[in-house]
Amino acid sequence: MSSIPSSAMPHAKARHDDPDESPKSGKSTKQTASKTDWIDDATEAAKAGLTTATDAVKANPKTAIAVGAAVIAGIAAAVAGPALLAKDAEPAKKPAAKKPAKK
Repeated sequence: MSSIPSSAMPHAKARHDDPDESPKSGKSTKQTASKTDWIDDATEAAKAGLTTATDAVKANPKTAIAVGAAVIAGIAAAVAGPALLAKDAEPAKKPAAKKPAKK
């Protein structure tokens, strides 16, 4: 058994340590449990990723600023690029030819 406290490693929590949930409705317990497990796993993964990103930003603030600027530039290019291409693709409209007047 490890001597590392579980508070230092919340991501290492074992599923068998969780209390059993009792079904609240007549729905299938297996289906409800799997949905709940998936949501819990996704939430824990997001928290771990956010913690990792926060630590990286604290350790390297200049790099984080550069990455943020690159992301913003990429978003701007993704939004403005198609609009500029569509504008260039439209042919210039020629004025209508004048018809000679009848005599």
